[in-house]
Amino acid sequence: MKTKPSFTVNKLSLAILSVISAATLLTATPVYSQEPEPARDPGEVIPIEPIEVISVTGRLRSSASEATEERREQIAVADIMGSEQISRTGDGDAAAALRRVTGLTLKDGKFIYVRGLGERYSSTSLNGATVPSPDPTRNVVPLDMFPASIIESLSVQKSASANSPAAFGGGHVDIRTKSIPADFFFKASVGGRYNTNDSNDSYTYNGGGDDWTGQDDGTRSIPSSINNTINQYGGISPIDMVSGSNGGLDYSAAQQVNRELALDMYRDMTIHSQSTDPAMRGDIAIGDRWDITDDIIFGALSAVSYKKQAENYTKREVELDGDSSQVQVENQKDIVGTDSIVQVSGMLNLGLEIGYNHKIETFTTYLQDTSDDVSIGLEETIDTLGEPNALQVYSIDYEERTLISNQIKGHHFIELLNDAEFNWKFSDARSERYAPNEVSYTYNVILDDNNQLLSRNLNTQDAPKYVYSRLEDDSQNYGWDFMYPINLDGAVVKLTTGYEYFERTRESYATRLGFDVDLSPTDTNGAILSGDFNDIFSDENISNNTLGLELKDASTDTEDYIAAEKNDAAFVSMDIDFDDVWRVYAGIRYEDFRRVTLPIDPEGEISDEGGRYDLTDYVIAEDGWFPSLSLTWKQTDTTQWRFGASKTIVRPDLREVSPVRFQDPVTGFDFFGNPELESSDILNLDLRWEYYSDTGNNFSMGAFYKDVDAPIEPIQRISEAGRQLKFYNAESGYVYGLETEFLQELEFLGGEDSIWQDFFIAGNLTVGDSEIDIAANGEIDPTNNTRRMTGHSQWVANLQLSYDSSDSYHSATLVYNVFGERIAYGGRGGLDDVFEKPFHSLDFTYTLFPSTSTTVKLKAKNILGETTEYQQQDIEVYAKDPGTEFTLQFSYEY
Repeated sequence: MKTKPSFTVNKLSLAILSVISAATLLTATPVYSQEPEPARDPGEVIPIEPIEVISVTGRLRSSASEATEERREQIAVADIMGSEQISRTGDGDAAAALRRVTGLTLKDGKFIYVRGLGERYSSTSLNGATVPSPDPTRNVVPLDMFPASIIESLSVQKSASANSPAAFGGGHVDIRTKSIPADFFFKASVGGRYNTNDSNDSYTYNGGGDDWTGQDDGTRSIPSSINNTINQYGGISPIDMVSGSNGGLDYSAAQQVNRELALDMYRDMTIHSQSTDPAMRGDIAIGDRWDITDDIIFGALSAVSYKKQAENYTKREVELDGDSSQVQVENQKDIVGTDSIVQVSGMLNLGLEIGYNHKIETFTTYLQDTSDDVSIGLEETIDTLGEPNALQVYSIDYEERTLISNQIKGHHFIELLNDAEFNWKFSDARSERYAPNEVSYTYNVILDDNNQLLSRNLNTQDAPKYVYSRLEDDSQNYGWDFMYPINLDGAVVKLTTGYEYFERTRESYATRLGFDVDLSPTDTNGAILSGDFNDIFSDENISNNTLGLELKDASTDTEDYIAAEKNDAAFVSMDIDFDDVWRVYAGIRYEDFRRVTLPIDPEGEISDEGGRYDLTDYVIAEDGWFPSLSLTWKQTDTTQWRFGASKTIVRPDLREVSPVRFQDPVTGFDFFGNPELESSDILNLDLRWEYYSDTGNNFSMGAFYKDVDAPIEPIQRISEAGRQLKFYNAESGYVYGLETEFLQELEFLGGEDSIWQDFFIAGNLTVGDSEIDIAANGEIDPTNNTRRMTGHSQWVANLQLSYDSSDSYHSATLVYNVFGERIAYGGRGGLDDVFEKPFHSLDFTYTLFPSTSTTVKLKAKNILGETTEYQQQDIEVYAKDPGTEFTLQFSYEY
């Protein structure tokens, strides 16, 4: 059993921890944020215009043109998606929307792969500030936590610049929440959802399914009596209570105390089915601005979003062994389950404009995502395949993820310094994952020829387990930049310098308890084991010691860790615009990065993994210079060329360098961290040609190349059976590709008076390849020493056909997205790599505008009924059916 550890670390580790632990926690005071405005020429006085809230009834081609214009003026290769585009495609969150961007694919419904590179090669910011992740298995924020209703725009920067973090691989995603409105507005929407899987009953348990607020009421949490017993005796086992420093109990009394602790556990965990509850979702937003004086304007915007739904699914997991010449199934599991989710988000944005030269805005964002996943799986091993006996596995995984971000930003023109610009920012954020009661238990079952249950008994060899875990991640981010413009004959030069600081602390703890039962089906009371979970572990059976029960600490592997990191960065850049024909940007960034990640063993001490690692292996301290260059040639009024070159770095995630076991919550794969991982230096090259017509049509073609030194790859270990993987550095790697994107109205097919004037198409295509070289060592024996990078697709395609009626009462969009197969993880021992197969996503959205203030929207998602599928040696090793989803939403805006 674990309590918070006390330990001694070396001077560098202690310095990092002491500095970062002093980070200020979140406050309730709203803080401020804003995207920087374009620079002004010296002497030019331009009032700061209010940011207008554009109704979703605006045509996509107009909103797309606005996003395209912003992309056109960027110094780097970037893609922009506005809120109207997101609304038009009907995507419900940031993750789903971003898969429409050129070269981006969606992983597990949460994480974005940019140009085929895994999520570790992408970074995320909220209104320009880095935020921590509530996901214990990844360093990046799950983008499905950001509902579309709070998003103003999404920016994906694909080539580096000096003012962006050097930890840049595939791209950087900035989520911009809605800004202060130009006038009073009120908007409300309500909707429902139906999924084809809803025709099946949902799985639930007593105490589950009623958490409409998305927060546990305390029922699931670990009993306080257990922590009190640990503090008093040093453990919960009878032996601990007899031999502990504060002992004194005889063994019989210690057994009684142990059983009383078991009685305190929440045991009403029998899984049963019920009719699927109807889903519901709704949004409310309100905002206004007030003229305090002639020179001072104050604005405010608030929004709340809520979604509750039960998602039924079927899933298959298969483990293979052997080699390519003789493949055998070691284990297979067919699972049916229900994931009951509740998502709540809220934001409060405040803004203050002082004259024409000063603006301060705040963004306070709260996100909460609750998942209560209940499933029953039928598992067969190599010894039981084809036999009537099998294992029936019951699992309940409840978790709450929250993110609170407070931000303040300021933007100032300084007239006395030739209209120089000064920008500053500060953010304080906390993310948390709270999983108070993950439960699993197994029955031995006998099936008939039709796979119907004949008998069952609780598997006491695999004791029922309770897992209580919590992750807390706090971060603080602040910085400033100063730009000084210089007017020369035929050129405008902008010199910029700045500083940025980021620090974070993370604590991740898990406690595992098990019900060890000394009873078999052949014993006198053995028939008890055929009952439901709550009947077997009833108060009577525990109190009377019918089960021979002992509550045990089931923590065997090192799973806990604490981590801290800080990064100091400074940069300078020069942006020269030669008579609006040539634009040259050059910058250099310096970063001083430090991190310590300390694994904690079940006794609460720093784990040394059997003496394999020492404290210095847990510390990363590195600094470096990161140059970037961008060249833009405006060939004509409608065409331009871009070239970019930069050096960046990708550092291992916190969980990847800590030698602890963790499980991917989506696939169930077990992973292990590796303190010996090194950071990957990356050389980036980009070239793109862009065309923008006066009517809003556009077309672009680009090429990119990335040379990656020591890329990080997940590989299955030699000594481990099944899907148990560890992270290793490959020797080298590279990725390259071609991108093309277009938006074209279809009026030319029939003329101005034809129906084709109401249609337009948009799409993008990315093709490319990648390669890594990875050598075998004492732990791994890769089947393919040279192969594509994990997660890289050789092609990604999006196609969109949209309709806007000339009377403005109707609009419709048909969207298709697909990616080429990609490696999920590398094979070993002669077995081929595991590939995720293409997912052909076809969605349709229809919107009706009965009046200027009302909207009705209908969306069909995954019309083709595709499933997520992984294959190894042409055998399906993982599959999940998400079903086809239909949503209906009514909106009112004033």
